[in-house]
Amino acid sequence: LIGVTIPKTFAEYGSVAATAWLGQGVVRDLRNDVFGRILRQPLQFFLQSSTGELISRVSADIERVQAASSETLAEFFKQSAILVFLTFAIFIIDWKLSLASLVLIPLVFYPTVWFGRKLRSLSRSNQQELGEMSSIVGEAFSGNRIVKAFLMEDAENRRFQSITQRLFQTNLRQRMTHALSSPLMETLGIFVLAGFVIYANQRQMKSGLLMGFILALIKLYDGVRRMSGISNSFQQALGASSRIFEILELSPEPDTGRKELLDFRSSIEFRDVGFAYTPSSPVLEHVDFEVRKGEVIAIVGASGSGKSTLVNLVPRFFDVSSGKILIDGVDVRDCTIQSLRRQLAIVTQDVILFDDTIWGNIAYGNPQAPRESILSAARAALVDDFVSMLPQKYETRIGERGLRLSGGERQRISIARAILKNAPILILDEATSSLDSESEVYVQRALQNLMEGRTTIVIAHRLSTVRHADKIIVLEDGKVQEVGRHEGLIAQRGVYWRLHNIQDVGAVKR
Repeated sequence: LIGVTIPKTFAEYGSVAATAWLGQGVVRDLRNDVFGRILRQPLQFFLQSSTGELISRVSADIERVQAASSETLAEFFKQSAILVFLTFAIFIIDWKLSLASLVLIPLVFYPTVWFGRKLRSLSRSNQQELGEMSSIVGEAFSGNRIVKAFLMEDAENRRFQSITQRLFQTNLRQRMTHALSSPLMETLGIFVLAGFVIYANQRQMKSGLLMGFILALIKLYDGVRRMSGISNSFQQALGASSRIFEILELSPEPDTGRKELLDFRSSIEFRDVGFAYTPSSPVLEHVDFEVRKGEVIAIVGASGSGKSTLVNLVPRFFDVSSGKILIDGVDVRDCTIQSLRRQLAIVTQDVILFDDTIWGNIAYGNPQAPRESILSAARAALVDDFVSMLPQKYETRIGERGLRLSGGERQRISIARAILKNAPILILDEATSSLDSESEVYVQRALQNLMEGRTTIVIAHRLSTVRHADKIIVLEDGKVQEVGRHEGLIAQRGVYWRLHNIQDVGAVKR
């Protein structure tokens, strides 16, 4: 007993350790692969996908696969070995009776297949409901200020209760289906055993052989019953894994270019550029203009005229549907994405910061930058002005999306981040439109420091901010309607003049 028990103890511990290593290793590798594949999707993918749904695929879906790839898989190997041994044993006892028992295998097989399909479908529904629940939670928590302002706490609670009720029903059906398979297999096994007892009695089989056969058969059918449960667990994992492999089968953002774009030297040229999200609804048509090195170009127009879409074509967040965008005479589609985006720095209206320190956010993209370079960028963006008043200075954590800071402070950090990148081409996408007057003054000063010596494309909502641009491009309905400087466009009394008058009247009313 001692000689058997000690190796058994080590074997059991080794089995548990190996199973844990395998299961957690699968989770780690799958999470890394799925997260990496999602990150490398084009911008269009993120515009069409729910953040909560993507989070669910990285977390809950992969957790479901972990159980199947470790504990369930280990149990499968164990039961498979037992089934092989017991099948061999019953054939030794009575091969005719054993053949008769194998004929009844379809009675076990077909219910197992049916339960498996049902559980796979329910598992997929369960994972979808979990993804929707994650999305609702994320929206309600991140948008809590709006929820409170519109007194929508009860409504959001009802939305959440609705999804949890659907999740409850799906989980209950899943559990009940899983629970039904085992007693059904056991009932079938009992009928089979009863038949064998009658058969053995008629043949007057010796009681020892009969008991040995019945015990082996009971264990055999117990193994089949367990294999049915294992199959159900695998089917549930397959329901989750199908959602994982949907992500893994996606093609990453296409990088068809082969040319390395060197330092920007002369111009950016838009040649007959057109773009459409769908063929039936063009956003931009026949856009032609040129931005020379060192110029400040402003793109203006009413909401929906295609301003942001136009500048998103330069870093290839989207590819043009027709025409070309050339940098130093090279089509951006012929350049590698890394060499292209290395030439660009972007500051947007919707500032994206990370739950890190102020220092970490400024150094984002270049964490190995020298300390003096980071401090110099912070001073140029006027970040130093408010950081000096914080107890932890640059080591202050700013919270999710930087919500512990004001809008102007967040924008100045994003400007410092762009200054540190030191890219020759700068895109400003309505960088001051959401700020109050006092914050705008600081941000405008920081922007002037950022724009110095750089080629700048400015999307402007407030026309007062682009009076001194070298060239103003006026978009209307996705087409370039006017090009010129402020004074000349006012004299034309066209689209720009109309927009200018509307804003002037609004300013007077305020």
